[in-house]
Amino acid sequence: MSVKPVDLNKLRSTHANLYETVVAISKKAKKIHDEERAMLEERLLPYKEMIRNPSSESESDKIFPEQIAISMEFESREKASHRAVAEYFEHRYDYTLEKTAEKKSAQTEEEDEADGD
Repeated sequence: MSVKPVDLNKLRSTHANLYETVVAISKKAKKIHDEERAMLEERLLPYKEMIRNPSSESESDKIFPEQIAISMEFESREKASHRAVAEYFEHRYDYTLEKTAEKKSAQTEEEDEADGD
């Protein structure tokens, strides 16, 4: 597994909170990974069907070279986390935080007096 260091000062310069930036990048990496995983599953589906429902006994034990090639192609791609960081530095995406609504006080003094009677 390769490790690529990331310049934290460069990440800090884009937004005030480094933690939020890292969370945004990790969410993007998860999205990239999920998309690639879905694409891989879609491309391997015909081979899985052939293994589950073989037309002959020899086909159930067969290893498909195409299936191995597809798996190796996806395995050799750059990792989703590396791509997410690179895309962030290339300004291909950005993030905005949702503002959480402030909680209102439970009751005002007038409501307390009305309930006490």
